[in-house]
Amino acid sequence: MQPTELKRVFQMFDRNGDGRISKEELSHSLENLGIFIPDQELFNMINKIDVDGDGCVDIDEFGELYQSIMDEFGELYQSIMDEWDCTRMITKVDVDGDGMVNYKNFKG
Repeated sequence: MQPTELKRVFQMFDRNGDGRISKEELSHSLENLGIFIPDQELFNMINKIDVDGDGCVDIDEFGELYQSIMDEFGELYQSIMDEWDCTRMITKVDVDGDGMVNYKNFKG
């Protein structure tokens, strides 16, 4: 994964923007993606890659965590990300907020 893509995904998980992903942020983000992992397993995943021992995942540690999630849930995650990207693109041009893109939205 390219560094810019990894940073974009990291920022989606880092809900409070402090540069670290807590177990709670990880759990919440994964649940929003339809991925449910028991707390103890999340704790073990974080501890396995938490080099500095702060109980959170920073951007330097995130690549390994992301890869382990992709190894297990990759197809599901990719389909959700594709849908999220499409929704985000539509939202940018959907001026009237009806969830649809039409000629008026592009006409401006």
